[in-house]
Amino acid sequence: MYRLLSPIKTIDILLYLLTVLVFTSPAHGIQITVATGVNDDPPYVYGDSQIATLYPGITIEILQLIEKKYDIQFVIRKLPWTRVMAMVKDNSLDGGFHFSYKSPRKSFIAYPIPSGKSEPDPKYSISNRSYSLYRLKGQPIHWNGQQFISNTTLPLNIAAIRGSSITQDIIELGHRLTAVSNDQQLPGLLLARRVDIFVALENMLDPKIKILAPKDRVLIEKTFPPVVNKPYYIAFSKRFYGKHKEIAWFIWKTIQHIKENGELDDIYTRYSNRK
Repeated sequence: MYRLLSPIKTIDILLYLLTVLVFTSPAHGIQITVATGVNDDPPYVYGDSQIATLYPGITIEILQLIEKKYDIQFVIRKLPWTRVMAMVKDNSLDGGFHFSYKSPRKSFIAYPIPSGKSEPDPKYSISNRSYSLYRLKGQPIHWNGQQFISNTTLPLNIAAIRGSSITQDIIELGHRLTAVSNDQQLPGLLLARRVDIFVALENMLDPKIKILAPKDRVLIEKTFPPVVNKPYYIAFSKRFYGKHKEIAWFIWKTIQHIKENGELDDIYTRYSNRK
């Protein structure tokens, strides 16, 4: 005779089977070449030009976790961000990080956009971060939540990293953009008064400002509120997504799982204790 399982055991088995279905890798030893910007990007990616070994960064460790869990190998390159964008667009890279969402990019970037939706779902993001306005101390320039406010009606000269998502916003608001390739250039431009302000990801610029000479460091201040706060994603080229849609979604869903099951908290704790 067959013995009926208790309702609790039946639920446990169903949950196990669901987990197996969702998190069984479809990758079969696939190698995925992705790239990130050349600049140090703490705490997500450490190292200029090449990734640090001991503490590579939170995003790198998330990708390493995916590699350990499943049969996937990431080849990670560090390139100027404009090249990352161009190479994802022409399909010479499988993907890259960290991409914020901009609707014009949908023509050449595959984001984690669920069926029936027009924008990515933030639960699949790999990080969340803010662009902030930096000015010389005492300058009457600030962000009011919608626009840059100053004591002049003339357009501001605003510096930002070339190819970053904030550059188009600066242009659309009617200001002059001074684009640079390296975030270390931004404080120098401001201190030399070659720009009125700069706008940058605070996680990348705050460490750069901290290591300036004290006489320079005290001259720069970050203002509040942030110009924008948004989620950032690992995203894929259209060619890769077209050939490997299941793998792309598997990676995005695994990132979500890592965020929800406590593994990401463990990574953050290790980096918060980093010497």
